Amino acid sequence: MADFDDLPVASEPDPIESDDRLVLRSEILRLRESLLAGNGRTEVLRDRITELTQREEQLVHDNAVLHAELGRNHVLRVARAVRSRLPGRS
Repeated sequence: MADFDDLPVASEPDPIESDDRLVLRSEILRLRESLLAGNGRTEVLRDRITELTQREEQLVHDNAVLHAELGRNHVLRVARAVRSRLPGRS
């Protein structure tokens, strides 16, 4: 989420336009720190996306294994066969 509190108000001169070298340096350093903080947040989010993607892949795999196991369960196979032959079931 953008933090607009640090932006200069329209009536104030933009520090980056200043002729004062100290003001200009200060503004450049502030902007650099802001950029580095944003990059840090991006890295954290990228790591979280990778972690969640791996978890999703593991869950899909586990689901496939369970589905295959259920398909081999003889009691469930018989129950499905009986259910499909009951009147009113398709």
